[in-house]
Amino acid sequence: MHDPIKSLLNAEGKEADRLTLKWKDAKLQELNYVGITGALITGAVVGSFQIYSAETDPWSTNALWVSALLLSLTSISIATQQCIGLNRLSSCEDGPGKIRLLLGEENPRFDKPHTATYTGRNEKITEYRLRMRKSQLWVWQTPVMLLNFAILLFIIGLMIVVFSRAVKAHGDWSAGDIKTAILFGCAASFAGGNYLISWLYLNRRLRG
Repeated sequence: MHDPIKSLLNAEGKEADRLTLKWKDAKLQELNYVGITGALITGAVVGSFQIYSAETDPWSTNALWVSALLLSLTSISIATQQCIGLNRLSSCEDGPGKIRLLLGEENPRFDKPHTATYTGRNEKITEYRLRMRKSQLWVWQTPVMLLNFAILLFIIGLMIVVFSRAVKAHGDWSAGDIKTAILFGCAASFAGGNYLISWLYLNRRLRG
């Protein structure tokens, strides 16, 4: 996220406006994805309440799912708020300039090259005149972050209810709870392994 913003903040003239509008369009598309995904997660959580609603299920499942529902709705709300804010800024006179003013600040370490350790090797870091505000870095990552936490809480709650029912079966295979837990465990391991591999390789590529 830093590199595109670093580029648009330190570009000049029309190039700065072009990069700013390009970032704005990409961010709006990302926020739309967050809104759609958040709605799907909300529907999945609500549907799970209807499937697993027995009073014998652990209280932690309900607690996790209610929390996931809250985080998902908050993510949708923030994404909508940010979409509206970006569109309003863009419609102003010198909209790209206002967006850059919102995102950036003067870099106190400007023109002071230094060496930092990154991915196990020393690299010379060149500081730019402007840098992204740390508060803005948090703000623009919040919708995706909340959505990720909502998905995580939902999955953990699902795992608890599936495996707790298998434990309560006391070795009785006729009810199907143990078979469900075994198949679910295999699917969860496969999904989690592929997610981890995808995340690691993608981040390695992005960091170059």
